[in-house]
Amino acid sequence: MAYQELSLLQFKKKFPNERACRKALKKTRWPSGFVCPKCAHTRAYDRPKRRLLECTGCGYQASLTAGTIFHHTRTPLLKWYWAIYLASQDKGGVSAMRLSKQLELGYKTAWAMLHKIRKAMGQRDSRYTLSGSIEMDDAFFGGTGKGKRGRGATNKTTVMVMTETKGDKAGFIAMQTMKSVSGERVEKVTQKHIEPGQKIRTDGLHAFSVLKKMGHQHDGRPIPGKQAHEELPWVHIAISNAKRFLLGTYHGVSRKYLQDYLNEFCYRFNRRSWEQQMTDRLLTACINANPVTFAELKA
Repeated sequence: MAYQELSLLQFKKKFPNERACRKALKKTRWPSGFVCPKCAHTRAYDRPKRRLLECTGCGYQASLTAGTIFHHTRTPLLKWYWAIYLASQDKGGVSAMRLSKQLELGYKTAWAMLHKIRKAMGQRDSRYTLSGSIEMDDAFFGGTGKGKRGRGATNKTTVMVMTETKGDKAGFIAMQTMKSVSGERVEKVTQKHIEPGQKIRTDGLHAFSVLKKMGHQHDGRPIPGKQAHEELPWVHIAISNAKRFLLGTYHGVSRKYLQDYLNEFCYRFNRRSWEQQMTDRLLTACINANPVTFAELKA
C-alpha cells in the first residue's frame, strides 16, 4: 500500500470538514466502491447524521465506523482526524489535557481518544516480528521510591526490550511489560515478537538460556554493569529514549497503562524514516483497528 505524505496545509485541504472525513473513510473501507454486506448490491444512500450507508437494493444499513476505533463515538470525525494528525506529528506525543484544549473536547473524551489511538498503534505493530541480529534485555520503568532498586523493585514494572541491529543503526524495536523475568515469560515474549531461528545477544541472566532451546543462536555471555551500554548499545538507547518520552510529555505513567504508552513509543520509533507519511499510516491503522469501548479502557 502506498502511503501519502501530508503536510499541515495538505491535511487541512484534504480534510476541511465532516463530509470530507466521511468520504475518505468510505473510500478506505470500500476502496473499489460500496458493496452491501448482505446482498452485494453496489449502490447506497448516505445517512450522514447516523454515519450509515443504506443499501438501495435491500435496505440494509451498513455502519461507516463499525470495525474502527470510531465505532459508537459521538465525537465528530473531523475532530478524530485532527487528533490523529496531532498524535502522529508530535514526536514527544500529545497529552490529553493539551488535546482537549486544542480540539475543544472534554478531558475524558480526549483521554479516551488518545488511548484508542494507542491501541491501534499496538495492534498495527503486533502484525510484525523482529528478525536478523537482535539485542534483548530487561529494563525497569516506574517512579522513584524507597526500597530495593533494579530487578525485584516493588515500585517498578519489568519491561523486555528487543532491538534489531542493522549495522551502525537500529532497526525495528519491540517492548513488552512482564510481571518478572523467568524462562517461561522470556519464551512467550520471544514467540510473540521475534521470528524463529534468529541471532540474539543478551546478558548472562539465566532466564535467557531458554532462547537456545527455542532454536535461536543465543549469545548470552555475562556483561558487567558498566559495559552494558557498550555490549548492548541499541537496546539501551531504546530504553533511555523511551523513559525520556514517558517523562517528557506524560510526566510518568501508571503501571496499568504502561504497555499502551510503550506501544506508542515503538510505533513512532519503527516509522521514524517515514515521518511525512505518519499521519496517513496512523489513519489507516485506526480505521483497521478493532473497536474498544471506554469501559474496556478503564477495566
